[in-house]
Formats: sequence, structure tokens, C-alpha cells
Amino acid sequence: MFRLAAAALLLFFFHAMAVDGEEPERTLYTSGGSRVKTLDPAQADDLASRNMVAAIYDTLLEYDYAAKPYRLIPSMLAEMPKANKTLDIYTFRLRDDLRFAADRCFDGLPESARRITAGDVLYSILRIADRRNHSPVYWLYRGKIRGIDAFYEAENPDYEAGIEGFRIIDDLNFEIRLSKPDPRFLYMLAIPNSGIVSRRAVEFYGDEFARHPVGSGPFRLTLWINDYKLQLDRNPDYRIQYFSEAENPADRTRPLPLADRVVFYLVKQPMSSYLMFLQGRLDLNALDKDNLDLVAGGGERLAPTLAARGIKLLRVPEFEVRYVGFNFSDPLLGRNLELRRAISLAYNVQRRVEHTNYQLIPAQGPIPPGVAGFDDTFRNPWCADDPEKAKQHLEKAGFKDGIDPATGEKLHFTFDQTGNNSVYRQLGELTIADLAQIGIEIESVLNNNARFYEKLRQGKLQLFRLSWIGDYPDAENFLQLFYSKNIGGCNRIGFSDPEYDRMFEEILPMPDSPERTEKYKAMVRYLSEQVPWVFEGFPIAYQLNHGWLENYIPNDFVFSKWKYLSVNPARREALRKTFKPLSFAELNGQ
Repeated sequence: MFRLAAAALLLFFFHAMAVDGEEPERTLYTSGGSRVKTLDPAQADDLASRNMVAAIYDTLLEYDYAAKPYRLIPSMLAEMPKANKTLDIYTFRLRDDLRFAADRCFDGLPESARRITAGDVLYSILRIADRRNHSPVYWLYRGKIRGIDAFYEAENPDYEAGIEGFRIIDDLNFEIRLSKPDPRFLYMLAIPNSGIVSRRAVEFYGDEFARHPVGSGPFRLTLWINDYKLQLDRNPDYRIQYFSEAENPADRTRPLPLADRVVFYLVKQPMSSYLMFLQGRLDLNALDKDNLDLVAGGGERLAPTLAARGIKLLRVPEFEVRYVGFNFSDPLLGRNLELRRAISLAYNVQRRVEHTNYQLIPAQGPIPPGVAGFDDTFRNPWCADDPEKAKQHLEKAGFKDGIDPATGEKLHFTFDQTGNNSVYRQLGELTIADLAQIGIEIESVLNNNARFYEKLRQGKLQLFRLSWIGDYPDAENFLQLFYSKNIGGCNRIGFSDPEYDRMFEEILPMPDSPERTEKYKAMVRYLSEQVPWVFEGFPIAYQLNHGWLENYIPNDFVFSKWKYLSVNPARREALRKTFKPLSFAELNGQ
């Protein structure tokens, strides 16, 4: 029986040592997986960069880490913003203890140069709206704040003049006036890209600012080795905040962040990070499809050997929907509802669930579990995995047995995906097999990411597989994907339906209420009949945590979760000493 040799796996342990009776330093080790491209909030449009930005920069609002359903709480603010009755004017008051982290860009300046004021908030918003910066996250504010679009259009925008929609009252108080009522505007202020930056730092570092972040968040960047690791150390100037639900009672009066240091290893291969976790070199580790079998029997249980080590398995639905899109500019797919229904009926979602080792929940619509508007009793009639019924609707579409009467040949469509590894290849083969049952030929096209999005932009795709990750916990964030005014943006398929547009515009100014929730559900039912997508599923994240990791609470929107996490160094040391090489049979629970 093959055993994982300790000599081959055990590279080096980082031990926090107590000195003169002092509490040992708490260092958290994790794997980022993806390459971090930038630490500039205005440029961080990929998940890896955005999540790192959240640890360094603070935002006006954040989400309560322990609360479900999700709710916003003040972060840099002294209290929650006050809104007028029409929800188009918000007033804010900053805390008076906010400072940018100490940095050489402030050398020779008085301490007051690091104090954060309303002017810094305005600058941070305008910097994203300055089109010379080519910020990919301008959508946060586009069309929302009065005067923001005019600032964007200006060749040489005047930062000193500001914009109509942002009024500075004094250093701590300011007002934001919106172009129209928007009950969701505050969500934008909790997204890491809206982190408050220092104008002094931006101008000091210039083009190098993306690698020299100067924020006011819980951590400071102290080391960045490309494609290897990043190291963040506690920011001693971080605002005073406590976590009253901390597992260790003593930590409930310890100012955040609870960890002194976080080390992110940029390990690209999931199996490599998994082996590092088994060694105890990582404190937590996300699982992918391939190593899930080794750990948890396909996600059903944790191997007893791992449970004996104090390891915990978490199974958490993600705030994401995966789908197959129809290109509505395609003359067949866009105009023929019965054809789309036939394809949807033939698409076997359960096979995808099994293919992912049960890391997928079948979707009946675009809204994921966990937000108002998700209806767990609704069953989409076109998500039925029914090839015989699919054949009937294919005949109604005018293509009996899949034959196009105009050519006498079988219908033929391309199916594009964003990657070209074995996972995408297998998914392409599944789609070919599903549609072959009803007589439709599928050509599986594997792309790199850049090529896929270029073809998507040019309208050259027919069927394509994508996903959407929610930016904030409101069903509107998913329903917007079908709004005609978002064609060319998040409406990737080019879907345009006047009745749906009317329904969408009706819910835009509505605050959270039972009435709005019912309208969300009605929109999903209407969409299901139009079959704009093949609704595939909501992914499930599986994660392993060592027993010495404390305070891990799954949360889709607490981007700065690192400040709440802690490790117990003594327990880590004791458990590591019990580790021994494991066989694959033991890992698989045999």
C-alpha cells in the first residue's frame, strides 16, 4: 500500500515560539491559489486581488461576520448612514480615529497627514470614476451619484471641484446625492473596491502604487514574492474593533485583527496545497473536485483518520450560479423558444452534479439560496432532464429528430467554455452526449480565458458556459443579468424582453419588503418560461480546517474575514506532533 512518505512531504514547519512567557505570535497560513495581479482597489477585478485588497483597505460599511441573513454594519463610519424618505440622499459620519497605516510616503509630514477625512472618501470615489485610470469597477458608481458620469467623460477631470452628488460638510461629515432612488446603493460601499485610499500614497508611488498599498485596514503588506507568497502583518493603527463572538473568551476583548500575521502561499496546484495542509503547513484548505474523493468520500463524510486529527469539513453553498447561455443574436437560438426549451430539457444537470463530486446544487432559476426571492418550492418545468419531452419540443421548434429542413442536415451548434483543461474537456463531452440524444450535434470548443471573452464580446458564440458570482446579497444582482440595458455588460446573452424589463424597473426603487420578494419570485417564474439560460447549478465549497483554527464562519460577503480568524499556537504544536504519514486508503476513509 502506497503511503505518503513523511520525508517527501514534510518540508518545513513554522513554529511560533513563546518568548519570556509572552503570548506566542499568531501566524495564520493559507493558500491563495490564484495569482494576485494588483493591490489597487480601483483595479482589483479578480477574486484573488479583491480579497487581498479587503485585508489592507477599509470600507465605509462591512457585513456583520456572524449574522445570517447578511446585514450591513458601520465600518469606517461612526453609525449607519441616514437616508431621506425617497432613498436618494444619504448622510454619513466618519469615525474620528481613522488613520492610514504608517508608510514612507508620509515621512517628514505631521501625524495629521495620515488622518482620514471626508476628502479622502471623495478622492477614492473620483479616482475610480477617472477614465484615465481605466478602472474596471467603475460600475460601482456609474449612473448612481449625481455628476459622476460627467466627471468620467471629462478629459481632464477636476478633483478639486468635486461633483454635485458629493457634499463635504466637514472633515467627518459628508452627504451623497444619488441620481435616482436606490435602496441598494449602500451595498456598493462594502465591496473591497470601494476601499478608501490615500491621495498622498497614490501620487507618491505612481505606477507602482498597485504593489505598494497604503490603506487603513486590519493588515499591512510586508512581503510580496510573485507567484510564491504574500505576507500581511497586523496594522497597529487599525481602528478599535472587537469580535464579541470569538471562540476564545479572552479574544473577545482583544482588538482586531486577532492574528498577528497572515501568510498566503500562491499554490496553483490543488493537490500541492492539500499536501501542505496534511503537513500542518496550512491552517485551512479549500478542496477541489479531484482531491474531494480522497478526503471526504465524495463530500458525504470526513475520513476518520482526518477527523481524529481534529480536522473539520465544511460544506457551504456559494453565492454563485452556473449556467449555459444562449446567444440571442443567433438566428436560431434567439428566436426559437421551443428550440431553447428542447436543449434545456436534454441537458442532464444531475450528471454535472456527479461529475463535480456533488459540489453542485441543481438550479431552478438564477437566484441562489440565502437571499429573499429564492423559492425552494419552485420547480422549473424546463429543467427536467427529459430527453423524450425534449424531442417533442424540438419537433415543435421545426426540427424533427434534430434535422434542419432548410439544409437536410442535423442541427449543429458550438459550445464554448472559458478553459481548456481536462475538467472543461469532460464537460464538453457530457454536453455532446446529452444533445446527441435528441439529434443535435455539438462542437465542444475549449478556449483560454482571454480568447473566450473576446469571442463573447464579438458575438461569435452560440452556446457557452459561464457563471455569475454575486456582488451583494440581493436577488436584483442576479436578475440584472437579463435586463436589456445591461446588454454588452453583465447581460452576456443579449436577452431583451419588454415585459421583463418592465418588471425589473419596477423593483429597482423598492426597499426590502415582502412585496418586493414576491415580485422577485414572479420574475424568476417569468424567466423560466423564456428559457434564456440552461440553469445548471449553485456550486458548493468544501473546506478543511485544522482544529487549531478559530472563528471560521462561512460568509460570502465578509471579504476581510482574515481579521476575525485566529490560531491556537499551543494546540497547533501539540497536534502537529501526533501527525504521521497517511495512506490513500486512510484518506479515503477505508
